[in-house]
Amino acid sequence: MSFWSYVKTGNFWKQILWMLLIVIVLVSGVLLSLRFFTHHGQDIRVADIRGMYLPELEPFEKEFGFKFVVRDSVYEPEKTPGEIIAQTPQPGEHVKKNRTFYVVLAASLPASVHMPDLTDLSLRQAEALLETYGLKVGGKTIVPSIVKGAVVNQLYKGEEIEPGSLVRRGSYIDLQLGDDKGSLPVAQQDTISEEDFSTEEDYLEYTDTEYSYEE
Repeated sequence: MSFWSYVKTGNFWKQILWMLLIVIVLVSGVLLSLRFFTHHGQDIRVADIRGMYLPELEPFEKEFGFKFVVRDSVYEPEKTPGEIIAQTPQPGEHVKKNRTFYVVLAASLPASVHMPDLTDLSLRQAEALLETYGLKVGGKTIVPSIVKGAVVNQLYKGEEIEPGSLVRRGSYIDLQLGDDKGSLPVAQQDTISEEDFSTEEDYLEYTDTEYSYEE
């Protein structure tokens, strides 16, 4: 029997019908399984939880299975400690049930940083370095120094603060700057007598050298 003759038989069309039926069943099964595993049509619009506190989120946990994880805490003076100030996912996004949320809370105190060494830096350099550490320039006073405008001392609350000391972010650091009118300290010289030399020639050579240096 030729192919075209077989196409005209009822058996051929019966097999085609069975194939179509199997394809429809398979496609329907795939779509139903995707609908089940992805909760299709059950998207939840994310609420704005900023300004709330963790205990207030319990209803979301019970109703939608949400989990809330604290990712970080940031000090903001205008915020109440423990207040949620940032969230992921963002408000307005659509999520499924049992989604994990990451939140940032307002800290009660600013984080501490290590005090940098500002000695011998210019005022502009000192300001830039303090800014990178989250610190601020406070009062500026002029003191005697051989270098004009260079930082001579760094003070915190009126006391010198050593480089590496812990200090709260946002703190003010006072600077003492040179006035270009200071002088180098004069080194104290040892007193040397003629008896310290083995010969008179050595003593005369030493005194000649000292005299030439002072001139």
